[in-house]
Amino acid sequence: MALKRCDARVNIRGIGRDAARLERARQLGAIDEYRTDLNGVSDVDLVVLATPVEHILETLETIGQHLSEGTLVTDVGSTKRKIGSKAEDCLPAAIEFIGGHPIAGRERGGVENSVPDLFERAPYVLCPGSRKRSRSLEKLVQTVKAIGAEPAVISVEEHDRILAWSSHLPQILSTVLASLGLEQETRGYPLVRLSGTGFRDVLRLAGSPYSVWEGILESNADNIEHALGEFIEHLERVRTGLKQESLSADFGRAVEFYGRLRDSKKPSSGE
Repeated sequence: MALKRCDARVNIRGIGRDAARLERARQLGAIDEYRTDLNGVSDVDLVVLATPVEHILETLETIGQHLSEGTLVTDVGSTKRKIGSKAEDCLPAAIEFIGGHPIAGRERGGVENSVPDLFERAPYVLCPGSRKRSRSLEKLVQTVKAIGAEPAVISVEEHDRILAWSSHLPQILSTVLASLGLEQETRGYPLVRLSGTGFRDVLRLAGSPYSVWEGILESNADNIEHALGEFIEHLERVRTGLKQESLSADFGRAVEFYGRLRDSKKPSSGE
């Protein structure tokens, strides 16, 4: 939808296993046509693998034989190391792969919940492989800009380390808090009835299902484990600080960091 909005001439072919869902996507204007087999990628310029991480890895094993020389392949997976390695191993030398990850999303899935402005001002990470060709990378950078996102070109290793903190850890914390909340609710504590917007904001990520996160957690387990270890260590210090009244520094740093996040989303004077 974002691509269509910036250039109505673009022809988008959807490929999936469920013809009914693909037809719904066509009716909503997300795609122009569809196929239910990988032969549908044989005559395209750009392939975007937009499935859960484990399915991206599976597709990379078989899609190469269907691609024409010069086709550019990218993805939108939330981890990059395993995907980049799989692409290097499985795709023909004439096919370039550039890993991609738009840092934007909604907790509700399905094409019915798609919006064309999802990527506006959102970071969009691009991770070229060792076969990188500057012309293809520049094309993808311009495409990312065209849909309103802000491209950032980094390595797959750097991506996975950063996202463990900025995406994967927050998802785990929100999920665990919601799970604990359900336990408290069943014990007679009316958390739902007496919750405010702050509690609901913290739990927004908990609406994302495990089917989306299974491959992400598995493919970045080492970085997530490291982030969790540091978080648990800090939680222990916080627990001690509750009794010692020594949390002012933590609150101060939190306010400072939140201010940076808030200010980073403000439009510049030229917008």
